[in-house]
Amino acid sequence: MIHDPATYRHGVPYDHLRELRATAPVTHHDHPVWEDGYWFVVRHADVGRVSREVKYFHNAPHPFLDIDPGDSQGSSGLLISLDAPEHYKMRSLVSRGFTPKRVADLEGAIRRRVDALMDNLVGRDRCDLVEDLALWLPLHVIADLVGVPEPDRRQVFAWTETAFGFDPAVTQQDKTLAAMAMYAYAEEMCRERQEHPRDDLMSVLLAAEVDGEKLTQMQIDLFFLLLQSAGSETTRNLITSGTVALLQHPDQLARLRDDMSLLPAAIEELLRFTTPVLHFARTVAQDVEVAGQPMRPGERVVISYVSANRDETVFDDPDGLDVTRKPNPHVSFGAGGPHYCLGASLARLEAQAMFEAILTRMPGLELVDDPATLPRLHSNLVSGFSHVDVRFDAVLPSGAAA
Repeated sequence: MIHDPATYRHGVPYDHLRELRATAPVTHHDHPVWEDGYWFVVRHADVGRVSREVKYFHNAPHPFLDIDPGDSQGSSGLLISLDAPEHYKMRSLVSRGFTPKRVADLEGAIRRRVDALMDNLVGRDRCDLVEDLALWLPLHVIADLVGVPEPDRRQVFAWTETAFGFDPAVTQQDKTLAAMAMYAYAEEMCRERQEHPRDDLMSVLLAAEVDGEKLTQMQIDLFFLLLQSAGSETTRNLITSGTVALLQHPDQLARLRDDMSLLPAAIEELLRFTTPVLHFARTVAQDVEVAGQPMRPGERVVISYVSANRDETVFDDPDGLDVTRKPNPHVSFGAGGPHYCLGASLARLEAQAMFEAILTRMPGLELVDDPATLPRLHSNLVSGFSHVDVRFDAVLPSGAAA
C-alpha cells in the first residue's frame, strides 16, 4: 500500500508506479485511519493540477499520509497545512527570511561548514555519508539562519531527530515530548530576541507585519519546528541518495567530475531522479474530476511526486540518470502553486557546496555495500537512506583537485 512505510523498505516501487501511469492514473486505496480512504494521483500533469488548483484542493487539515485528518496532532497550524488567506499572510511574513540576498549571504558560511565537515574526515578512508556529512550540513545551515547558538545545537538537533525522524522505535510520546521541548526553546529565543534583536530569521519573524498583523507566538513556534524538519530532510536525502546514484552511474559521475560547470543541471537531475519527498496529500474542497475520476468534497487525494518525476510523457528515458538533462520540469520542490518549497534556493545552494566537495576532495570514493542492501528510512513521506558507508583514498585539502 502506498501509505505504508514498509512499502519503501527496499526502495520505491517504480515498476508499479509505471503501470499505474499507463493504465490507472487515479486509483482508490483504503487507509487505516482515513475512513473513506484516498485517491492516488500519479501522472505529472495531474499532480501539477492538484497542486495548483487550490480552489478545488486544500492543504488543510494537513498534507501528511499517516495522521488522521480529525486528529492533526498539532500539524494543522504548520505553514504547509494552511490555505488562503492564512497561508498567504504567514508565507508573506516568513518569506522575508528567505530573500535572495539573505540566502546569498549564507553562501560563505555554507562553504565554510562543508569544509569543516570534510576536514573532520582527514586521516580517514571510510565514513557514513549520512552521519558524517549529509546530516549535519542542513541542520547547521538552518541553525545559522534562525540564530541557534553553537553550544545549543546538538540538543536542538537531537530534539529534531526525535520529533521528526523515522526511527520506528521512537514512540509517539517521545516525539511529543521532543516537540514540546522545541516549543519551549523557540519561545525562550523569542524572549531573548525581543530584548536583543539580531540579524537572524527569528528576529525577522518577530518584527515582520502584514496588514498590520504580526505572527503569534504559536505560529513562530510551529514555524521553528517546521523549519528544523523540512529544512533538513530534503537536502540531507538529496546529498546521500544523489551520491549513491552517481556512484551507481560511473559514466555520469566521470562526466560531472570532468566538467563541474554541469553541477547545477546535475543537481536538478538528482532532485528528479531521487525525489526526496515521495508524496503529499490534499483534501477536495469542491466537486471536481481528475483524469476522468469524479471526486467529492472532503475526500483525500495523495499526489505522487516520485511518480510524476518518472513520467514518460514528460521525461525522455525517465529511469535513466542524465546530468545534462534540460529542460527538467521535476516536481521535487512541489508542482507549482502557493506551496512551492520556500527553501528551494537554499537547498540548491547547500547541495552545490556539498557536491563540489564530495566530487573534488574524495578521490576513489565508492560504496562499501551493495546499494540494494543499504538501510532505508522507515517513511511514506521521505525517500532516503539511514546509513551509507563509503570508502575513499583520502580527503584532500580544500581547493585541491581529486
